[in-house]
Amino acid sequence: MSSVAGIAATAEKLARSVGKAAWLAGTTFLVLGLPLLFVLEREMQIEQMEYEQQSQMQALLGGPSDVNNSYY
Repeated sequence: MSSVAGIAATAEKLARSVGKAAWLAGTTFLVLGLPLLFVLEREMQIEQMEYEQQSQMQALLGGPSDVNNSYY
């Protein structure tokens, strides 16, 4: 019966360690990862708007129909 209790204690310690690691990873992602994702998304939106404005300006000025842009 002693080995069963030892296995149970080891499993409990492992579960606590995994829970602590998951908590640490989750909160780190929320604090550091999400703001970074929001900034990157906003930057992509700004680049897309600039590309569209450049395309519209080329169309109004009668320039070439395709705009050479390294982003797209």
